[in-house]
Amino acid sequence: MKAFLFLITILHLNFLTLFSQVEFVGSVTSPVEVGEQFRLVYSCNSQVSEFKAPDLKNFDYYGPSQSSSQSTSIINGRISSKSEYTFTYILSAKKEGKFNIGSAVVKVDGKTYNSNAITIEVGKSNSQTANNQNNSNVKADGNKDLFVSVNLDKNSAFQGECIVATIVVYTKLNLVGFDPNEMKFPKFDGFWSQELETSGNISLQRQTVGGTVYNAGTMKKYLLFPQRSGDINIESATVGCIVRVNTGQNSFFWGPVTQDVKKVAVSSPKKVTIKALPGTKPEDFYGAVGNFQFSADIDKTKLKANEAITLKIKISGTGNIKLIDPMKIQFPPDFETYDPKISENIKNTSSNSTGTKNIEYLIIPRHAGSFKIPPITFSYFDLNSKSYKTLSSKEFLIEVEKGNQENNTVVTDSRKEDVKSLGTDIRFIKTKSSDFENSGNFLLGSWKFYGSIGAMLGLFFVLFVMKRQEIIDNANISKFKNRKALSISIKRLKTAEKLMKQQKNNEFYNEVLRALWGYLSDKLGIPVSELSKDNITAVLEKKNVDKESIEQLMKVLNDCEFARYAPAGIAGSLSDIYAEASKLIQNMENVIK
Repeated sequence: MKAFLFLITILHLNFLTLFSQVEFVGSVTSPVEVGEQFRLVYSCNSQVSEFKAPDLKNFDYYGPSQSSSQSTSIINGRISSKSEYTFTYILSAKKEGKFNIGSAVVKVDGKTYNSNAITIEVGKSNSQTANNQNNSNVKADGNKDLFVSVNLDKNSAFQGECIVATIVVYTKLNLVGFDPNEMKFPKFDGFWSQELETSGNISLQRQTVGGTVYNAGTMKKYLLFPQRSGDINIESATVGCIVRVNTGQNSFFWGPVTQDVKKVAVSSPKKVTIKALPGTKPEDFYGAVGNFQFSADIDKTKLKANEAITLKIKISGTGNIKLIDPMKIQFPPDFETYDPKISENIKNTSSNSTGTKNIEYLIIPRHAGSFKIPPITFSYFDLNSKSYKTLSSKEFLIEVEKGNQENNTVVTDSRKEDVKSLGTDIRFIKTKSSDFENSGNFLLGSWKFYGSIGAMLGLFFVLFVMKRQEIIDNANISKFKNRKALSISIKRLKTAEKLMKQQKNNEFYNEVLRALWGYLSDKLGIPVSELSKDNITAVLEKKNVDKESIEQLMKVLNDCEFARYAPAGIAGSLSDIYAEASKLIQNMENVIK
């Protein structure tokens, strides 16, 4: 039986291999530097009987080396098989430039298949090293090995047109982390900006800049919508980087000795030219720039007076949809209108904003009759045609029947004798005097009245005495914060513990930092904005906190700050950092009074 099942499985795999579609592709790492070795790999999902290499005259190379692999999986009774046959070359570029590698050719079951063509970008050789770099500020224009740039997808745009700004750090050095205390990003004055979400970890990718290959990492990315025309300046970005360099010394056991140093990279400011929208803007232009669709509809066309109608307007598309102003609609004068309700479902992509804006108007006709709402028009500036386009809805005809008589009476004069009932909430004012009679004894002037006043005065005096000391203590804000420092820090650490269990690492480190910085601020009476590692060390030494605890505090602060940007470089688990932070706060609470 087992032999029979095995035979069926082999026949099924051969059947799948026979009728599967042949795929033959080539892949390569790009960009590369002159003289740098890299791999060119061709892979096929079927067994190859013959392989013909492409022309590699612009490269030194050896190969190809051949390998094959096959895997089989059974999921829910279904058998699947995957085979891969690879041909690998090791290449080295002779000179810089862009080079095209043509298709490789294979034969499978007597048929010929061509791979995709490949383009390789080769940059200058990196002859400089980081060994001679010292700990000094680095500016984008003054250093070839590490710099930061604010990259714009366009340097000229119309007012309201989306511009994508990307803050990128470029390096040839061994970048191991970032210093959060040396981070400053542009405010983008003159733009409505929206920061795009990026992953917590900064991934370095190879890019060529000016013919030189760098490892590039995206720090921030923004969508910018200019709010005025003219030249708008974008200020510099500042990024503090931690790089690992050789000291020039060698260890007997470990080889070259390295150390981590800080380098601050500052980008060059940028100028963007914003063009005013051309021509005369239509009256129904509400600031929309992009590509949009528009529709309008009402929920009913026949109703009674004083019943409500909902007019729904939907604007969808791509562009500055969030910045579109509310529309001005001509309603009949007998209609009571309310401020519109606006809801949005907008998604920010890597190149623009797209989504839907819904505007709902609640309108109430107060009288019977036939009414019209003229066609509603919506104009936007189309970036493709560089012109205004107008969209229009249909005309709305509304038939209003007479409602409840009490609710339809109109007040046309302010004289009281003409005021009639509007429903049941308004009556005319009585002008005749009324006779009032004494219905019994009054509390005012009785012994109960004076007794209750005396009791309230006595209670007030007791509460005043009890709260007097608490009021004095609370008046001293510094003393109040000092007493609350431990309890607040414990709450923050409990929040950090929950984040740790949820594996939200970045939020965990932030909460531990808040707990430590907040405790030190409240306990030492120093505003958070004035706290620094130097003045904390000095104050704690005066408070007789032992040197070992101070050093451990600095280590935890540094680990948490670095972990938010380079978590892979932090030694120790989250639980170790949590335990150490709890221990440090408790130790300082026992020492600092």
